Amino acid sequence: MKILVTNHWLKKLGGSETFTYAMVAELKRLGHEVDVLTFQPGLVSDRIQDDFGVPILSEVKSTYELILANHHTCVRAAFNHGPIIQTCHGTVPKLEQPSAFADAYVAISEEVKLHLSKIDKEYQASVILNGIDCNRFKPVKPINKSVKRVLSLAHDDMFNLDLLYHFEKLGIQFFSLNKFKNPVWNVEDQINEADLVISLGRGAYESMACGRPVLVMDKRPYQGAMADGLVNSLNVDELIKTNLSGRACRMTNFKLVIDSAIASYNRSLGNWCRTYALENLNIKNQIQQYLELWKRLSM
Repeated sequence: MKILVTNHWLKKLGGSETFTYAMVAELKRLGHEVDVLTFQPGLVSDRIQDDFGVPILSEVKSTYELILANHHTCVRAAFNHGPIIQTCHGTVPKLEQPSAFADAYVAISEEVKLHLSKIDKEYQASVILNGIDCNRFKPVKPINKSVKRVLSLAHDDMFNLDLLYHFEKLGIQFFSLNKFKNPVWNVEDQINEADLVISLGRGAYESMACGRPVLVMDKRPYQGAMADGLVNSLNVDELIKTNLSGRACRMTNFKLVIDSAIASYNRSLGNWCRTYALENLNIKNQIQQYLELWKRLSM
């Protein structure tokens, strides 16, 4: 099948950017003919082109059997070139808002689905969780019985300094990666060096796929500092509704959150994280959900 995948920008690392990479990888593995549209090429589009031989387009000239679009700007550019499924990854960013030119909508969480329906009852979305390449993001070494090393994928430098101070007091090694300051493509290698990962959203999902327990916590400009705590089988159904964002529990006493996570840490939690990712976050399963949605559109 001839498929167009779009993302407004692919110039640097980010959630929708790495989602696009994973989506293209799986579609190519299935044998589909894939093109990619982006208005701002760069690091991620270069990887897509080099790794999969996929053409990177700045405008749409051909017709496609299916268009998998991130961002309303791309939906508008691809209109009349094939059936469009728009994926909305958030509620706040302007680019993530739904376009009337799409034929169907996917929300990456129940929170986003509710947001779309509040904008207009016509924007009825299917929920498909973020897809992770579980062959790339996988455990390569076991975690320790107790927390020895913590990785933070948080974006805020002062927040990471506060975390460093707290974990050093606990005698736990701490290191951080800020994709805006020190981006690392093979982040899975760093994740696999940790016993516990602090992150939100897609970074949390990738860490779970690597069999790492995840402490959902960060400070972001659009929501401030907040946490959901340590992800486990008892709370995941509720936390996943807001994309492991911190907005489910909105906890702000970070000392209490960290101490509780360390006390609750168990090596078996890593195995549960991996199993959950394989069953609920695997890009192989998520792409099949997109293709099923396309079949329903075609009927």
